Amino acid sequence: MSFRIKATAWHSLASACVALAASWLVFGMWYPSPLGKLAGGSSLFLLLMAVDLILGPLLTLIVANPSKQSRELARDLGVILAIQVSALAFGVHAVASARPAILAFEIDVFRVVSANEVEQEQLAMAPISVRNLSWSGPTTLAAVRPTSEQEQYETIHLAIAGIPLAALPRYWRNYDDHAGLAWDRASPIAKVLNQQPNLKQEIDKIAYRAQVDPTLLRVLPLLARRAEGMVLLAPGGRVAGMLAATAPP
Repeated sequence: MSFRIKATAWHSLASACVALAASWLVFGMWYPSPLGKLAGGSSLFLLLMAVDLILGPLLTLIVANPSKQSRELARDLGVILAIQVSALAFGVHAVASARPAILAFEIDVFRVVSANEVEQEQLAMAPISVRNLSWSGPTTLAAVRPTSEQEQYETIHLAIAGIPLAALPRYWRNYDDHAGLAWDRASPIAKVLNQQPNLKQEIDKIAYRAQVDPTLLRVLPLLARRAEGMVLLAPGGRVAGMLAATAPP
């Protein structure tokens, strides 16, 4: 039993190191706060880590028997490692595919679009700067409404089917050209604080990082896969930050 426990402890330690590296990749690069909550990255990551931290060490505890020949034990541990690596690779791929790639200003809201929601065949129609989806947090842009009646009809039907305008690269535009419109359609931050005063500390932190007076901020609703939130705008429409909290009507 002592041999089994030692083998399991070493396997658990190695798995924990892998988990720490994966957490940096997921939350430091792909799902910067608060997108882990908004886009579902937190739940996906917990599932991934449950596999990594439980499956491998548990199987090691079962098969690690000092009475086995070294060759047999190495074979069993090799199979466990292969299973664990395969499960980890599948989980990382799933998390990466669902990473937030686009933060789009769409009419009067912002929308987070995951990489696997983007219509890939339309990427060649997008501005050159966003044809390659980001791996380090979402790219901010504007999604404009089509001008022709036919395209408007098509986008409405796509929206009903669960494909929003922001997921269609042919309607992506440079956000800086539409920042003023976003600013005009945003609500004063005072409206948020009147309804949710508990958010003041978080809002102040965002304002400090953005180097803007918090009283000058405005807010627009933010729609994401798992939750709603708000985007805080600095004067002129520059995106100052995001909060995973319900925006005011």
